[in-house]
Amino acid sequence: MGKLRVSCCIKVLLIFGGIILMQLFSSFIYVFSSIFIKVFSGASYASVLNSISQKEFASTKSLMWISAISAFLSMAWCLVLYLRSSWRIKGMDYRKVFSFADIAAIAATGLGGCVTLTVFLSLLINIFPSPFDNYNEIMSNFDSSGGLLTFAYVLVIGPASEEIIFRGAIFDRLHLAFPFWTANALQAFLFGVYHMNIVQGIYAFLLGMVLGMVLYSTGSILCPIAVHIIFNSTSYIIQFVFNRESPVMAFLFLFCVIISIIMLAFSLRYYIIRCKEKYKYERNN
Repeated sequence: MGKLRVSCCIKVLLIFGGIILMQLFSSFIYVFSSIFIKVFSGASYASVLNSISQKEFASTKSLMWISAISAFLSMAWCLVLYLRSSWRIKGMDYRKVFSFADIAAIAATGLGGCVTLTVFLSLLINIFPSPFDNYNEIMSNFDSSGGLLTFAYVLVIGPASEEIIFRGAIFDRLHLAFPFWTANALQAFLFGVYHMNIVQGIYAFLLGMVLGMVLYSTGSILCPIAVHIIFNSTSYIIQFVFNRESPVMAFLFLFCVIISIIMLAFSLRYYIIRCKEKYKYERNN
């Protein structure tokens, strides 16, 4: 068991390191592709180099393209690793996976988790503003004015790639050597480290723990992907619906917060119970 755990941990670290290198590789792809397009369009090589020195490639649009390229490459690689898992359930009955109770729990987890986390972070920002300066700068790249690519990345590309990487390829290998609760905590920790920011890291760890429970209890990677998409989509919905200050909006927001906390509490209870039952079954068989 000791050798198996060491072997699995090495494989996981290689995957994690490969994902980080994929981001660097994607940066090179974007930069060289942009240089080629500009030069091919008639711009002088000197002017192109000058635009690079002026940090053109640090713009929101450039960061989104680099993130999208990295996400697609990482997702393709980790999807192959995920599908090759020898212990994966074959011929899964998706009518049971997406039962009414599971669909309700997925929606409640995504909606309730996003609203609850948004309120919690807002309170922390008001109490401790300094640690959130870097976080606010990062999140400004993902606001509702970021364009179609930003929407596509935040709502679909990012959630799908991150789930296939962390709840797919990485969790699979950890679960071969560790009990579920340990494997889940480890993949959530790496998910937090992946965000390279203390604030994002903390909430990514908590989100990763929940998404790991969703995966384990349902057996399908599609379920945490759905939760993640709903979670990210809700952040945009909040911006659009509650973008005006008025007593009515304040009351509606408070009502939504209370309902969201209740939804999150019930969905977490649902998944914790199912994970305990499955974990107990696996230990006894």
